[in-house]
Amino acid sequence: MESEPSEAVPIETLQEALEAERVTYVDTLNADIGSLLEDAEQLRFDYVVGDVSDAGVSSNDHVHFDLVHEDSTIHCVIFSYRRKQLGLAIEDGTQVAVKGSLSYYEDGGNVSIIVDDVVEVGEGTYQRIYEQNRHLLETDGLLDPAAKKSLPELPERIGIVTSATSDARTDAITSIHDRYPDVDIVVQNATVQGDDAMLSIMGAISELDDDPLIDVIVLTRGGGADKHLRVFNETPLCRVIHRTETPIVVGVGHDNDQTLAGEVADRRVMTPTEVGLIVTEKAALEDELDALSDRLDRTYTDTVQEMLEETHDRLTRRYAQTFDSTLRAFETDLNRSYETHVRDELTSLENRLDRARTQYAQQRKREQDAERYRQQRRHFIVVLLVLALFVVALGLFILINL
Repeated sequence: MESEPSEAVPIETLQEALEAERVTYVDTLNADIGSLLEDAEQLRFDYVVGDVSDAGVSSNDHVHFDLVHEDSTIHCVIFSYRRKQLGLAIEDGTQVAVKGSLSYYEDGGNVSIIVDDVVEVGEGTYQRIYEQNRHLLETDGLLDPAAKKSLPELPERIGIVTSATSDARTDAITSIHDRYPDVDIVVQNATVQGDDAMLSIMGAISELDDDPLIDVIVLTRGGGADKHLRVFNETPLCRVIHRTETPIVVGVGHDNDQTLAGEVADRRVMTPTEVGLIVTEKAALEDELDALSDRLDRTYTDTVQEMLEETHDRLTRRYAQTFDSTLRAFETDLNRSYETHVRDELTSLENRLDRARTQYAQQRKREQDAERYRQQRRHFIVVLLVLALFVVALGLFILINL
């Protein structure tokens, strides 16, 4: 519920209470400053020269940009109707001369130039310095893609170099933890603009680089005027970034902010909010893990089934091969055994036959000898009978003759 604005205390009452004559409210002061600025003769000019920075078009089609020279800045506005008449593209880094009038925005207390005309007078001073620095870094190999280190897929601890009180710190941490809440984050406070920024940033990077537990270093800050981002184009800082052993990411500014630090870094992200892109989204990892688990289960089942079928086929083939081989071996052994047995039997029969022949021959010889003996005996008997008859006959003959 909004509170009602308090009724202003009359100036006279305040003068009396403060015991001072010259007392005023802010709106009155700002109105007086506006009148003074817009009417001051010494502030009139034909052209104001400077480098264009942070140019952009507002939702109502007005062009806003800062005009920068050295360390000074003034805001400029080209109203939409005038922008169409001029037909110019206002680009960062261009040195221009603007013609117009001073305007004091009383509500905000800001001075601007309401631009009537813009004349491009050349390349901006800092743009030339930027190009010189970029050429030097490129010559020394700091912009070579081959020199960039790969970021770990699952960093466990990330070191962030930024202002500890900045929105960039909050955005970077939130974007990381939104994607992977388990990542440890170490914030190394550093001044990210001003005269001390470069040494502060380099010291913070070196300190994180010396920590062996830091897997990735992130250098980040939110967007801002071009002059506030110039520290990120300084060559000493770029060389420190290049020499870090820990992979380093730079996320400086907005989508259209391009710094040399970002080009030298191992990876560049557009804004602090995009720093989270350097870590894998845990939910996506879990989904992938679930999908891989399902695939593993299916693959395991399919593989086991396939292996079982293959093993069964191999076992069947091996059984058939073994059976055929064993059968052939048995057949071969049987044939050999049969041949050996037959050969042994034949040899035995031959031996028996030879013995039988020998025995038969011996028996035949004995029978023949017996037959010869019988024949000789018969012959001998015949001879004896003949002799006996002869003797008898002789005896008779003798007897007769006697």
